[in-house]
Amino acid sequence: MNVNLEQSLAAVVRFIQDNSEEGTQLYFDEIPENFYVPSVYFQIPYSAGRKATLSSYCTTMTMNRRQFLKNMGIGAAGAALPGVSMFAAIEAMNPQDKSLFKLPELHCDVIVVGAGPAGIPAAVAAAREGAKVILLEEDMMPGGAPVDMYVTYMCGAPRVGVFIDMVRELNQKHSLSITPSSTFGQWAWDNKQHWWLPSSFAQVVYGIMKAEKNITLMCGSPVVDAVVETKGNRNRVTGVCVMRQGMLQKVSAPVTIDATGTGLLAAKAGCEYFYGSDARKDFNESIGLEKSDGRVQPCTMMYISQRTRSDAEFPRHIFKTGVLDHDQEKWVTQQTEEEFRKIDSGIYLHWGATVECTDTTDPVLVADAHRRAMKKLEPQFEALNRAGYVTHVAPKIGIRECRRIKGEYVLTVDDVLKGVMHDDKIADAWYSLDPWGMNVDPKIKNSVGPYGIPYRSLIPVNTEGLLTAGRIISGTRLAMSSYRVQPICATIGEAAGTAAAMAALQKTSVRNLDVRRLQNRLDEKGLFEWYRHVNMNVNNKPWKK
Repeated sequence: MNVNLEQSLAAVVRFIQDNSEEGTQLYFDEIPENFYVPSVYFQIPYSAGRKATLSSYCTTMTMNRRQFLKNMGIGAAGAALPGVSMFAAIEAMNPQDKSLFKLPELHCDVIVVGAGPAGIPAAVAAAREGAKVILLEEDMMPGGAPVDMYVTYMCGAPRVGVFIDMVRELNQKHSLSITPSSTFGQWAWDNKQHWWLPSSFAQVVYGIMKAEKNITLMCGSPVVDAVVETKGNRNRVTGVCVMRQGMLQKVSAPVTIDATGTGLLAAKAGCEYFYGSDARKDFNESIGLEKSDGRVQPCTMMYISQRTRSDAEFPRHIFKTGVLDHDQEKWVTQQTEEEFRKIDSGIYLHWGATVECTDTTDPVLVADAHRRAMKKLEPQFEALNRAGYVTHVAPKIGIRECRRIKGEYVLTVDDVLKGVMHDDKIADAWYSLDPWGMNVDPKIKNSVGPYGIPYRSLIPVNTEGLLTAGRIISGTRLAMSSYRVQPICATIGEAAGTAAAMAALQKTSVRNLDVRRLQNRLDEKGLFEWYRHVNMNVNNKPWKK
């Protein structure tokens, strides 16, 4: 069978479905130089005059239709959808095949994958330690959740280090609040959460990147594989493979940090991971489900509404909850008409709609969740439009939960509730348990005080050369529901970046790094100052012992 492969991946899959039977092999007479995949070109070896299976485009193995679709990570229904996973066809790519790489290999001290709330502080911290850093971001703009998902409302503490530097600049130059506070986030929150437009967050990030001479920011460079060496029962991550301008490129470094938020890189490196809810007995937790149901927290679609007519009045009646006021202090429904008019600026951040996604590792299912959320929000969009407002919808749906990479220590909900400060603590954390979709006693949920993040939770088991940062560190689902918020993820990221730089420059492994030296360095940076402050002010503690 002949087919023009200068078409989308989805079209090729549809062709296979229409022209092949289970267990049969589909052959093509020609192999073009470039196999077009939405937004990118996948480079393949050119061998004129020989026949090859379609599987030649994704692996050296021969495979039938069922195997091909399985490797793509899509089913029969999803395969016919346009815009299937951009890099699904190279799931089984062999990074040792040098013929695939058209761009020269890059070398640095530390690779950070993901320029989001955890990855940005990680890259900055490593760079300030003197390490040469390459920060990889799959999107065309850095920022992560605040830029892609409009999560510009930031809960939790501590607000220290690189994170507080960022939000202070945002508050001073870009705040949409009526009463910007110079003390914003000094130790926790000041009852004025403040918010900014997503573009403002990206602007601040670009400014930071420009100031840090040791960071090379590579946007539009999705990681498609990990470069791994296997010795005994352990893997060593020595770099990553990225897609740039339709060509593959290898980036090598002694230490790599997975700050993707999904744990994609760690999974490709062969790391063990947890997904979905745990059973209480799995980690001997005092609360939780009797039996795991495999569910993850729902996704949220956020958007911004903005007045377009001077006489437009915000249609408060259509919002029972989920819309925040200008200062992000109160829910709209908690205010009188008079109170609302005083703060009505005409621009609001909306929590939007929440929808379930059965597998947040699958881009097709995430895209479907996005579609369902948009459909759910249509009545709000229409009402706002009639009232004289325009809506700006986040480009991506917000994912609260994905893979949790199994580390040397699994942080449990009891660690959180008891306020355990581990001997190898590298970050402080403070936020309530917030497991959307799971019922937790409010008295327990809101009784969380400060607790520590152990360094061991950043080190994947049986893996060298790799650290995790942000919500994907090793912990149970209930524990993660507390530390998943941006200030905590940022602090973890800064600690991970510091550790990675120290290990790379000292030519030691992240596992053998002197934790006491790491802690002393983090303390010098002021990352533990918040906990020292709240402990000195016992009478002002906002939690119960």
